[in-house]
Amino acid sequence: MWIKTRLFLTIAAMVLVCAIAGYPDTSKGGSKEVRRGIVASDSILSGMIASLLPQHRYSVEAILPPGQCPGHYDVKLSDIEKMKRAVLVVSFRGMPFMDKNRLDGGTQLLVDAQGRNWMAPDSYIYGLGLLAHELSKRFPEDKDNIMSRKEDTIRKVRTEANALIEKIKQAGIFGKPIITSSMQQEPLVWMGFRIVAEYGRPEAMSTREVVRLVKVGRDQRTIVVVDNLQSGPDAGKGIAEALRAPHVVLTNFPSEKGYLTTLGENVNAVLAAVRK
Repeated sequence: MWIKTRLFLTIAAMVLVCAIAGYPDTSKGGSKEVRRGIVASDSILSGMIASLLPQHRYSVEAILPPGQCPGHYDVKLSDIEKMKRAVLVVSFRGMPFMDKNRLDGGTQLLVDAQGRNWMAPDSYIYGLGLLAHELSKRFPEDKDNIMSRKEDTIRKVRTEANALIEKIKQAGIFGKPIITSSMQQEPLVWMGFRIVAEYGRPEAMSTREVVRLVKVGRDQRTIVVVDNLQSGPDAGKGIAEALRAPHVVLTNFPSEKGYLTTLGENVNAVLAAVRK
């Protein structure tokens, strides 16, 4: 009898613990707040959104891995499930893998980049303003917080961007001629380089185009050839070898370290190459 009673009490205690665990913690001021999930097409948008929204109320995830080309990425079933569960899905217009999996209803925000590369600080700041406006409309209860966080982020971006430009000027390469993938054109203009020629994706480059680029590079005394990681890290390698110039690969999307760190790494990669 004692054994049966003890077993009953043990089971009852376990049931009680499980029942308590299944309810939100209402101690110390109310129930636990469940964070609303937001999914972004890529790491540049996810980083911006995360900087604008209070972290205790929202979680933000990116679909596209930072090093992959948007045109070649295949959406996984887990990506689709994330998008279905999210309260908002944010994507650049023209992202092929997102266009194929467009959601019905009002849960999607399509962002027009206006032809800008948002890795360039001025365009990043433009993007912050655009996203802050759109997020404020969708989450009006957090509007003041969003706008305050936007101004804080803009200050940080401007401070770091100015420090990086000063670093380039001190290296004595501000205004120097370069050849680059068109995907990196805007960030390199921001860095102060003079772009003497651009090229597209490697699959679109003919032998004639390569010969032309090498000639321009020699005539203009190009100091470096810059590739874009996502569109083809080796596209300009042969041009660089023909010119006997450094070859650098930059990324168009922030790594897991975040936008400002990635921006600094891009600048440092160019500086390290031209100093050799």
